[in-house]
Amino acid sequence: MNLDEARLLANVNDRAQRLFEDGYRIRSLDGNLHLIRSEQGATYTLDRSEQSCTCPFFEKNSGRYCCKHVLGWRKLLMAQRIEIARRTARWEAVGQAVTIEQVMQSASRVLQQRLEVPLCL
Repeated sequence: MNLDEARLLANVNDRAQRLFEDGYRIRSLDGNLHLIRSEQGATYTLDRSEQSCTCPFFEKNSGRYCCKHVLGWRKLLMAQRIEIARRTARWEAVGQAVTIEQVMQSASRVLQQRLEVPLCL
């Protein structure tokens, strides 16, 4: 391996670690097949059992080098799952806050009607 190849592989490995941050998303088709979509809309099929990908880099270098998708799919999948969990937790928290606010407003209305005095909460 020469210096240019080493630089190329270092670059591919670095990009594999940043797939999620770079806007890539992954969707499982079955146990081994996944679709990886870039932020620009390019979609590639990753076959985990074959360690292959349909991206141009892999097709050009098949057999010699892995692409960033083959190297980084696990980290991409985990980052995506963590983001979904964060969003879900955030929505649940917002939903609870709205519910508490609604309860307080309802209680305030009931008290105002009983006391016939405006209350400030």
